[in-house]
Amino acid sequence: MGFDAHVLKVMISTPGDTTDEVEAVSKALHGWNGSRAEGAQTVLLPRFWKADAVPTLNASGGQSVINSQLVDDADIVVALFDSRLGQATDNAVSGTAEEIERAAEGGKPVHVYFSDEPIDRKNADYAELGRLQKFREELQGKGLLGVYADLNDLAYKVRDAIESDVNGLGLGAPSVVRKGEHALPRLSVVRETNAKGTTDDYVVIENKSTAITAEELRIDLQEWQNSVFRQNDDPFSLPPLHKIRWPAAFSMGDATQINATLTWTEPSGPQSVELPVTYS
Repeated sequence: MGFDAHVLKVMISTPGDTTDEVEAVSKALHGWNGSRAEGAQTVLLPRFWKADAVPTLNASGGQSVINSQLVDDADIVVALFDSRLGQATDNAVSGTAEEIERAAEGGKPVHVYFSDEPIDRKNADYAELGRLQKFREELQGKGLLGVYADLNDLAYKVRDAIESDVNGLGLGAPSVVRKGEHALPRLSVVRETNAKGTTDDYVVIENKSTAITAEELRIDLQEWQNSVFRQNDDPFSLPPLHKIRWPAAFSMGDATQINATLTWTEPSGPQSVELPVTYS
C-alpha cells in the first residue's frame, strides 16, 4: 500500500578517498527510510556526484556543474572527510569546501564529519593532512563539527542528524502516542570479529518505542569497574526505533551478566529502569 510523502534530497559531499563512508551513509539513509519513512511521511533520497551528476560541458568547469545539479537542488548536505581535503577550485580550497560554503549560504542544513580513525603513517600524505587540518580549524569557528570513530559510528550519527532535520523542517506526520506508552531504551553488549581476526566489544542501546523519544538519556554500567566503556558522559536523545553503539573493552574477570541502569525524560516525566544485560 503506497503513502504520500515528502522527498528530501540528501547530497553526500566528499573528496575521492571516502568510498566506504559514502556507502555507509547511503545505507544509513535507506535504513532510515525503511524504519521511518511511512510514519514520518518523508523519504530520503541520497545524491552523490559520481552517481547522480549528469556529464555536461560548462565554461565555468566541472564544479559549476555539480553546484547547479546537486548542491543547489539539495535539501540537506552531509560532508565527509577522511585523510584528504581534495582538489582546489577557482573559488575554494577544494570542491567539497565550496559545496559546504554554497549550501550553508543557501540556508540548507549542512552536517560535516571528520574521521577520527588512526592514520596510516606509512602511506599518509602529510601535506594533504596539513591542508585538511587547516580547513578543519577554519570550520570550527563557523559551527559544530562531527567526528566518527568507524563506519558504524558515522552511520548512526548521520541518521540522528537527519532525524533532527526532519523534525526541524516540520515535515513528519505527528506520531500517535497511546495512553501509558513510554520510551523503551534497551541495552546489550555484543562481541564481533573484525577484519584482522580479533574481536571487538560494543555497547549497543536501542529505543524500541515507535513513538516516544528518550530525552536526556544516561547509562550506568558501573558494575563492570575493570572495563572501558567510551561513552560521552553527556546525556543524549534516542528517537523512536533508533540504535547507537560505542566501542568497549571488558576484562576476562567481568561477570557474564550485570544490571544496567538507564535514566531519561519524556513527556510523561522522568523515567528510570534497571535491566539485566547479558554479555556474550
